[in-house]
Amino acid sequence: MTGRYLLTACLLAGIFAFSAGCTIPAGDFLPLPSPGGQECASSTDALVTRVVDGDTIVVRYSDGREDTVRILGIDTPETEDHGNRGNEFPGVTDPSLLTAWGKKASAYTRHLLLGARVTLTGDCQAGSRDRYGRRLAYVVSGGDDTGSLLLRGGYARVYTGEKFQEKTHYLLLQENAQRSGAGLWGAARGQGEVPPRPVSIVAVQYDAPGDDRENLAEEYVVIAAGERTDLSGWTLADTSGTVYTFPSRVLGPGERLVLHTGQGIDRQNDLYWNQTFPVLGNTADAVTLRDPTGRVVSTYRWGGG
Repeated sequence: MTGRYLLTACLLAGIFAFSAGCTIPAGDFLPLPSPGGQECASSTDALVTRVVDGDTIVVRYSDGREDTVRILGIDTPETEDHGNRGNEFPGVTDPSLLTAWGKKASAYTRHLLLGARVTLTGDCQAGSRDRYGRRLAYVVSGGDDTGSLLLRGGYARVYTGEKFQEKTHYLLLQENAQRSGAGLWGAARGQGEVPPRPVSIVAVQYDAPGDDRENLAEEYVVIAAGERTDLSGWTLADTSGTVYTFPSRVLGPGERLVLHTGQGIDRQNDLYWNQTFPVLGNTADAVTLRDPTGRVVSTYRWGGG
């Protein structure tokens, strides 16, 4: 079979697979063909014209073309609570803390790269473009690898599910940052600059043992108090808009409360939503805790997205 017919067959197979309901692999690295098949192995100089967030930049090549570049092999937190999920970063269960460090990571990358001339180097193990069409590349400025700097400073994690040449080196940098408590790793241990919230969502059991519909009491959300707090008027909601409003309950520092989806008799540290159907999605969902003014205090996210 010639190269042209082989390519056509592969494209048709991909279309049929997609229409049959195949899912895109987890992570951002999805090798896509590039013109001439050489972009993944190339090095290109460019000017950084914009920093989108901690791991994504916009560059301009010498011919005037612009391109969006995803820094290869690393991931920084998102800058909004709804974009972060508990436990996405090993040992970090609080999405709101990740949001704070997503903003710090963006500021750090902006400091390093905005207006700088960089060298973009591809890695054919990862592919040339991600699923969003962004170029995948190591970004070097002034002789420093930006991905390495973000990992050393505790602003990023390693994409462990994907293949790329620097993975072993990057994992060592991440391990060193975790051990030393750099950046978000230290903040997660209570050593960082992020102020504690009065109450946080610390755990969610969204998939009850057995059939969720028959075991609603074992679908629950756990919140913990960082300081003495009366929960009267606070709310918890999932992404479908199902809302629970807390009665008057005073939690002391370190005290936990479990909100069960099903029916039951409320006690001091166990409350019941009194729903007759599962609320929390098993595949993907999020729950958000708000104070009586409607301000988001904590978000816990899991699955897709």
